Amino acid sequence: MDSGVGRLSGSARRRAQLWVPGAEAAPAQLPPWRRIDLADGQRVVARVAEGETPILLLHGWAITADVNFCHVMQPLADEYGIVAMDMRGHGRGLPLKRGTRFDIAQCADDAAAVLDALGVEKVVVCGYSLGGPVGLEFALRHRDRVAGLVFQATAMAFDSTADKFGRMLFRALRPLADHNRRGFGRSAPVAYFRHVRSRGSQNAAWWPWLRSELVLCHPRVIVDVILAEYDFDFRPHAQDLAGLPVSSVITARDGAVPPHDQRELAALLNAKVFELDSAHDVFLTDPSAYTAATFAAIEYVRSHGD
Repeated sequence: MDSGVGRLSGSARRRAQLWVPGAEAAPAQLPPWRRIDLADGQRVVARVAEGETPILLLHGWAITADVNFCHVMQPLADEYGIVAMDMRGHGRGLPLKRGTRFDIAQCADDAAAVLDALGVEKVVVCGYSLGGPVGLEFALRHRDRVAGLVFQATAMAFDSTADKFGRMLFRALRPLADHNRRGFGRSAPVAYFRHVRSRGSQNAAWWPWLRSELVLCHPRVIVDVILAEYDFDFRPHAQDLAGLPVSSVITARDGAVPPHDQRELAALLNAKVFELDSAHDVFLTDPSAYTAATFAAIEYVRSHGD
């Protein structure tokens, strides 16, 4: 794969970095940005590091790829190569036009379009939380491009009986979020992750950058994603992925995606399980354990593929 940016001169690389919007420079070493022109005329940015079969990193709800994979992205890039983009409506991802809803399948097709533009034929898909449903749709719609599937802290369906009130609440919030760029929508991700500042000096030092990333998602998209997840149920399609190597990193203390739902995904896909005694924010609160589990899960699918 020709990543292009990796061979830019120092001054050109700095110009490429400055072109990418963001209030704070990432404190972690991350692969370079690349500006990518898609076949439909749209332009998007992604972090790209070349590799024979790179890892396609799909991030979680209301955050960016940089936040979700800040500790693991560069090690993965060094070992395998990576492609990491923000999903539509998130961070620096493609825009979600006013009046349109966030669509999980569309995000899967966006990822395929980026791979087309990069000339990447196959990837190992690694999806965290929301990235899991997007990865499932990617595998269903673009199976020939999948060398393996790694799911982390995610499920095949999210609409439990306990969530019925939540569905009604978020439906009621949507009209407000569409016209509110500062209230619930902007504050929800910051409030959710605020506690990580007390989980180690590094997180405290990184908080200004983390906060600047957490406010990049539009409030309407934050609400739309939750509603899209409530509507999502991949269980009828699980057999369509038979034969693909799959692993699952289960966060056993997860309060956002119940562990029993994560285990259901693993069982239906005959996935190799790697379990962490951690919560949904493990990628920030215990990066060493998260990195080790991610590498183990990727190595499993790579060794069991074609």
